[in-house]
Amino acid sequence: MSRIPLAEIEQQPESIREWAARRGNLNVFRLLANAPNVFGGWTAMVDELFASSTFDARMREVIILRVAQLQDSPYEIGQHVVLARNVGLTEPQIDAIRDAGDLDEAGFSPTERAALAVVTELCTTHHLSDNSFAAAHGIFGDEAFTELLMLVSCYYGLALVLNAADLDVDAGARFRP
Repeated sequence: MSRIPLAEIEQQPESIREWAARRGNLNVFRLLANAPNVFGGWTAMVDELFASSTFDARMREVIILRVAQLQDSPYEIGQHVVLARNVGLTEPQIDAIRDAGDLDEAGFSPTERAALAVVTELCTTHHLSDNSFAAAHGIFGDEAFTELLMLVSCYYGLALVLNAADLDVDAGARFRP
């Protein structure tokens, strides 16, 4: 059971009600609605990350699911495993992202492997070595590399909130990108 009471979406300002209805009436939104002054900014960032053409849906889910696993976030894992399947990730690839398989043998593209390496190093050491930074920057360039880091930061921070609140995974409701 969540350590922070979940707000009733129906009792929230119209902007929060509309966003939750569009993306799914999930526990995460009911939790974050407790902070209505920042809800709009957070949702704007999520909308921009999902609307951006920099990464396709598959790459986005590779990144998010790896963050969720490294942050040990059952809520994010529960939501994003389903999304990962929906965008074409195979069970061996999902298992590899979730540390139960070999990332090198799971059939990821070189660009996906580079993103996974960035996420893994950043989430486990909280830094990127000069070599890792140079390699990733060479693959992604300024814009995509910065966006990758912003995607990591969004879901890393969200995992901290969800884990601190001990948020219950939704029974059947799913995030709608």
